[in-house]
Amino acid sequence: MARSPRTALAELEARLRRAQAPILAGLRPGLSAAEVARQFAEAHLEPGADLRALYAWHDGAAGGGPPAELMATARFLSLQEAMEIRRFELGTAAENEFLPDVPAAEIFDPQWFPILDDPVGRVYVVEELGAGRVMIVDRMQVGAHEVLGESFVAFVDSLAHDGLDFKPPPPSADVAVLVARLESKNDRERVRAGQELTRKRPAAAFEPLVAMLESSDPSARQTAALILGLLGDRRAIPILIRCIARWSTRDSIGRSDATSAWAGLRDVSKEDVLTHLEQALAEGDTALRLDAITSIVFSRDARGAVALQAAAMSDADPAVRAAAEQALRAVGEPL
Repeated sequence: MARSPRTALAELEARLRRAQAPILAGLRPGLSAAEVARQFAEAHLEPGADLRALYAWHDGAAGGGPPAELMATARFLSLQEAMEIRRFELGTAAENEFLPDVPAAEIFDPQWFPILDDPVGRVYVVEELGAGRVMIVDRMQVGAHEVLGESFVAFVDSLAHDGLDFKPPPPSADVAVLVARLESKNDRERVRAGQELTRKRPAAAFEPLVAMLESSDPSARQTAALILGLLGDRRAIPILIRCIARWSTRDSIGRSDATSAWAGLRDVSKEDVLTHLEQALAEGDTALRLDAITSIVFSRDARGAVALQAAAMSDADPAVRAAAEQALRAVGEPL
């Protein structure tokens, strides 16, 4: 006897609770059967039992980041958000079809229904309005769909059995090759590599991404800084602090680089970026302490004044004391 979607979802919830998953803080209450039916009827759709069960379970998750992610980087959409994304994708497909080679339905099929999306713009859909496979639709490459489950229940079971650290398929190429493609002159290849690294976050990409921070290509080094943070490897913290400091003193491109490094530093852990900077200022070597001061100035965050005051008054190195004193004036908190 086939497992029901309700059973699979109940087991997934139990797994989430055992793991004290961040998404528990963001899950919305489920919708009534009547409300689910109403929203689908208004869209002139006949959903399968899988979609009806999904939104009766929970109506997506609120916010962004881990409290909204049902699997790594993939945000759980409310039914209303899913409807809006579906309308947008169908409209975009109609505008970009190229008959007879690329009909609109090949770009986004009307029988696909979105349930998740991710930061790089991919949409996770269920075929046949819930009765088919679960797969990732890549806007940048028509027809290149990654299958996550042969059915909705199989997909949910994979989350329940493998835990929150859902293991995507292995990278399509050696990670060093994928990172190198961030410098590709082929826009599609470059975007594809960035998307794959962002979603799969292979730990082995750490060293190649650190090397890519020295690229002469602004887009490549900015993307590398962002993905480096997503790996969650705390070795990236001092590296990204140094990037913020080094890049923020340059021209407008440098400031864009620094903003990307800041975003990467934000994603390394659940801690606030300022916490990383304060710790570096308190415990780092002289060079890192100076870089932390420059990064606090870049942030223009007045909360950093406390750490700057402490450094200005008591740091063992006169160069750090002088830099902290100057930084206090820059953030509007004179000593």
